[in-house]
Amino acid sequence: MSFDAVILANGDFPKKGGVAWEILAGAKRVVACDGASDAYCRRCGKSPFAVVGDMDSIGHHPEGSEIVTVPDQSTNDLSKAVGWCRAKGLKKLVVVGAMGKREDHLLGNVFRALDLGVEIVTEFGRFVPVVGKASFRVSKGTPVSVFAVDPATRMTSKGLEWPLDGVKFENLYCATLNRAIAARVTLAATKPVLVYIGS
Repeated sequence: MSFDAVILANGDFPKKGGVAWEILAGAKRVVACDGASDAYCRRCGKSPFAVVGDMDSIGHHPEGSEIVTVPDQSTNDLSKAVGWCRAKGLKKLVVVGAMGKREDHLLGNVFRALDLGVEIVTEFGRFVPVVGKASFRVSKGTPVSVFAVDPATRMTSKGLEWPLDGVKFENLYCATLNRAIAARVTLAATKPVLVYIGS
């Protein structure tokens, strides 16, 4: 996978050997959210391309990194980093390091990703925002969950053990804990949804 930038959030640092680590290690540009810069410098031995955030948790300013201070408290550092990347023309983005440390940050990051239209890769899978139709190559038995924030959402699916055709989203989690029964899962939604694909 090739990305214009990998955004490193300030959650648990990706573990060596995992998919998130491989994405981070192979990144052309790493944009660190505030304090994630310290962990990146320490663990990877180099400075990120840029550090973006309100700078409330950074220990030191890494040499050679662009430091972008955005004091706005109405949004989080992930949103600030995505906005900065897009303003710089970096469109193909992925987020790692968004899980762990604090559950409120985890939930905030996951649903912020849906609003922002960016994918989050974790130690155990990935969260992919879907608008309209999307198709995923998977192994049979792969966990698949769908989160829909708008109860008016209607979906169709192919390749899932429990089809989503006609499901009424009476709550956020009513389409979770499904699994693939084919090598490809195809989903179509009338509203934006967040799809979790287990690894």
